[in-house]
Amino acid sequence: MRTILTTILFLCSYILMSQSVFPFNSVHGSTREALKIHVKNEAGEKSFLEAHMPQGKIYLVSVWATWCGRCRTELKALQKVHCDWSDEYNFELLAISIDTPTDHSKVFGMANKMDWNFKIMHDEYGYLVRELDISALPRMFLVDQKGNIVYEPKGYSIGALKKIEEKIKAL
Repeated sequence: MRTILTTILFLCSYILMSQSVFPFNSVHGSTREALKIHVKNEAGEKSFLEAHMPQGKIYLVSVWATWCGRCRTELKALQKVHCDWSDEYNFELLAISIDTPTDHSKVFGMANKMDWNFKIMHDEYGYLVRELDISALPRMFLVDQKGNIVYEPKGYSIGALKKIEEKIKAL
């Protein structure tokens, strides 16, 4: 009986620890000051990231950069499916660029040129890179209706979208 109880407690703690919450807060690199992560829109207006991801909806966050060819390939593929997924699954695609602050116009120039019609944001100081421990691009994070990261494919592959849609359907 004791072994069963220990096993159940271990599994419960493992499940709870394996789901991480999508980060909306960070710590400033030099001052160590706690801050809310902000992003910029095309007009350069700042807003807090959490305002773009209210609970109750499924989000796929794609972290990308203009210099990343595989990121552009991933976003082109997501462009083809995101409207259908939005209609079918209460889903939203957020593409967050981590390009430098001086590349702001480049980020939105590329988005306009590619005719992407999903939400593009710019994390000009790269707080998400640190908070999500991103070491390579592109990176996607599937976030459930409660704000938990439930799937993190690393890189992009042709079969990735099918797997992501299966995960979305399960939510």
